[in-house]
Amino acid sequence: MSTWTPRIDQVRYNATEQCFEALVTVVTPHGLLRVASQYVAPITTEFEEAARGLWMRARLSLGTPEHLLLREAAAEMPSAA
Repeated sequence: MSTWTPRIDQVRYNATEQCFEALVTVVTPHGLLRVASQYVAPITTEFEEAARGLWMRARLSLGTPEHLLLREAAAEMPSAA
């Protein structure tokens, strides 16, 4: 089971696409990851459900090769002094 802690920011509803959009920040053992996420649902959806959907979509996208490469690059970045 993952111990990653998500933070969901900048949540908005895109009426054209009929979906919630947000920036999901995940704290991992390798540092912070930021993932743009979309969750298709009507505007009447409860916030908790939309947040779960955004987090689920973000987790799925983290498994793509593009995001794994970004994760590796972020792990190699020097820390601020």
